Amino acid sequence: MARLRLLAAALLVLTAGARAADRPTPGPAGLVGTWRWVSFESPVEKLVVKNPDQYLLTFPEPGRIALKADCNRAAGGVTLGKDGTIKVGFLAMTRAMCPEGSLSDRFAQTVGRAVMWSKRGADLLLDLPADGGTLRFTKAP
Repeated sequence: MARLRLLAAALLVLTAGARAADRPTPGPAGLVGTWRWVSFESPVEKLVVKNPDQYLLTFPEPGRIALKADCNRAAGGVTLGKDGTIKVGFLAMTRAMCPEGSLSDRFAQTVGRAVMWSKRGADLLLDLPADGGTLRFTKAP
């Protein structure tokens, strides 16, 4: 009977471990929270975002990303690798007509193309593929 209990306990531990491995793992702790988009820089362009509070990036829970893109909102899945990789899944986005000069679509599309993330001081950087540029974010208060 004691062997049976020991076997059952071992099986329970193994099953719990397998279930935990199936859950999304949290992204790196330093990325938790909301970030304001402050600039974009590429070999051919330097853009300073005039209204960074209108362009927010949030990691609300493990495996999820949310954007405030001026007058629109977007959300989707994200994979953040400890090696600095990022893969943004399909972003479902509202399609409100933002004011002229809005960077709403550009912001969402550019975040969706990011392939690497890194921290430089207190800033979050998202790099595009093939030297396509870097988005810079600061932590929102």
